[in-house]
Amino acid sequence: MSYDRCVRCGSCLKICPIFDAMGEEQYSPRGKNYLLQIMDEIEQDPEAAKEFRKLLFTCTMCGRCKETCSSDVDLLKVWHEQRGKAVQENPEEFAYLGPLQNALENVQNIYGLDPEDRAMFWLDELEDEIPGLADRVYEPGKTAETMIFLGCLMSFRSSQLDVLRSLFTALEKDGADYMVMGSEEFCCGHPLYLMGDDDGASELRSHNKSVIQDAKAKQVVTCCPGCLIQLKEHHNLEGVEALHHTEFFDRRYETLPELKQEKEFAYHDPCELHRVLEIKKEPRSLLDKMKANYRDIEPSCCGGGGLLRMTDANLSDIIIEMRAASEGLRENTVLTCCPSCREQLLSNNLETKDIVELLAEVLEERGD
Repeated sequence: MSYDRCVRCGSCLKICPIFDAMGEEQYSPRGKNYLLQIMDEIEQDPEAAKEFRKLLFTCTMCGRCKETCSSDVDLLKVWHEQRGKAVQENPEEFAYLGPLQNALENVQNIYGLDPEDRAMFWLDELEDEIPGLADRVYEPGKTAETMIFLGCLMSFRSSQLDVLRSLFTALEKDGADYMVMGSEEFCCGHPLYLMGDDDGASELRSHNKSVIQDAKAKQVVTCCPGCLIQLKEHHNLEGVEALHHTEFFDRRYETLPELKQEKEFAYHDPCELHRVLEIKKEPRSLLDKMKANYRDIEPSCCGGGGLLRMTDANLSDIIIEMRAASEGLRENTVLTCCPSCREQLLSNNLETKDIVELLAEVLEERGD
């Protein structure tokens, strides 16, 4: 196993948001790796083994430990595999994950809501503002060059409505040939992937793949880095390119009008976008084309990833509070390009915008 290569140098301790918040070795990547190496001893004590399994989910899966590891241990793969093993072998300990698994199995979204609501909520709110939006919703036989994959957060959370409005506005201003999956969109499977349930995730992916290919899309675009991981690396799309919305729009424009702003922004890199997918240039390129005045902040986790809000909401809040204090985020509007990060920032009463909101603003100002 790759975790055997860990030499316990401690480089991961300096950058782990969980260790930073908790301050105890067992919460660190190095500590968990060491515990894995002595599992024969730990499993002799049922309580210690149970505590270790809990530790596996005390993690945001941000990938900084993998990025920093001098021994080249694929820590994200280790945590993924160990989580799957823990849940499969000890389901009673993870009963709190049951409602999420059941919702994804029965109605294919994380909220347990009627699948028809995937389009109805935002469509009711936006179709008067964006004429023809209802015609953009997928039905069998309809085709488009670009399929927009909204994801569960963007589809169901009212807090994401401003981003949706800006996304559709930018697509319309761009003249893109696009379509939205609507009720035929299933969850991408990322929540199941994060708990190690590859079989459950596979069923969701298979459906999405069939819809995207039936629509003859050449591209599938999403705002959600977690969805993009699944679309890009696990949906096995054939002849369809999966893109983040910042990649899509950055390709479309060589220049953009200058953004009007009153104070400096702070740009927060989403972990899964920045480290797992290594999409770092395009968000900044879009901001630079708009001549946005922003500062880069330390590329650390907001505390909202890895199912941590479900497994330990208090710890998740501590991480974002510490980040806000250390980076002075209350002095700026925080820019990001991830709905999960946006939810986490808003939960701490931080002013935040998605990059596509700025893009829609300058395109409307240009009057295309």
